[in-house]
Amino acid sequence: MWTRAAALLIAVATPLALLAVYGRPTATAQPTFKWVVQTAYAAGDDLHESFVNLARKIREMSGGRLTLEVHPGGTFVPPFDTLQAVNDGVIDAGGGDGDYWVGKHPAGSLFASAPAYGMDSITLLGWMHYGGGAELFREYIQKVLKFDKTEPFLLSPALAQPFGWFRRPITKPEEIRGLKYRTPGLPVEVMREMGAAVVTLPAGEIVPALERGVIEAAEYFGPRADMALGLPDVRKVYMMPSYLQLGLVLNFFVNKDRWNRLPQDLQAIVRYATMAESADFYWRYLELNSKALEEMETKRGVRVVRTSREILRAQLSAWDRVFERHRRKDPFFARVLDSQKAWARRVLSLKARINPPEEIAIEHYWGRRR
Repeated sequence: MWTRAAALLIAVATPLALLAVYGRPTATAQPTFKWVVQTAYAAGDDLHESFVNLARKIREMSGGRLTLEVHPGGTFVPPFDTLQAVNDGVIDAGGGDGDYWVGKHPAGSLFASAPAYGMDSITLLGWMHYGGGAELFREYIQKVLKFDKTEPFLLSPALAQPFGWFRRPITKPEEIRGLKYRTPGLPVEVMREMGAAVVTLPAGEIVPALERGVIEAAEYFGPRADMALGLPDVRKVYMMPSYLQLGLVLNFFVNKDRWNRLPQDLQAIVRYATMAESADFYWRYLELNSKALEEMETKRGVRVVRTSREILRAQLSAWDRVFERHRRKDPFFARVLDSQKAWARRVLSLKARINPPEEIAIEHYWGRRR
């Protein structure tokens, strides 16, 4: 008769004997994915580097199951054709911002850098995530632009972009008339409303254009990116702030076929990695751009000039005219504006009443206005 101890011995020994014969069971290997990515930006600048950092986060969060090989603008297609290339499957994914797609439809800037009733890019990204902006942006990409084979994401908010680089300070709106100036997106129309002669150039062409006199002044992004581009080598007057581009929100585009091939956990990693990069980008921006601005002032001979309130008001008035012109012509444009206005009225009221003015702290601790 089997004793209880013998039965227990067999129960333990049998699996061990099977392991000795057949080896230990192995986990089912999970598939891996690799995406080729091109951004619309030059190698080394803050905008391109955001996608490099996004790739690192996705690789680490996925344990190497999803890797992104990130290339600068122009590697496979011209920078302004990045979105088309993603939709056509020429590349798996791409990076850009709505200002670059304005040539296809003017609402692009509303999702990128337009003043949005005074919202900075952090607040604008809040509208996108919680105020209906992300749904409108998906409609913009997939239905308005008809890139229906593209899955869009929003990330990496930045501070307001400076007015730009000039030979001498611009003190009055009248001095903008006839100025040959570089900017992208709807700010092109804003500056034309103010009388400037405006062109849009990719990042890598800005400095050569300034050197050759094709343009007289230009804006790009922010102190660190501007310095990396070489703008302090050709201009020494750096004007800020500006309502031309009240920050910037970037876009990450994925070909829908590539997106649908991902298992749900990797899709979730991509979604949440864009949020993580958004926070990380903003923190990095504060650190790197404050140091870059200080270096340009103290070591590169750059003169930082505060834009007059008269010019800032003129910029907003020009924006009003541009918005109204497109609102009358395009129902989708009007819907985006109405959504932003409702969100901004409520949220900016909160921010204005709950946050003390930064200028008071600056004057208190450093004794002067900077």
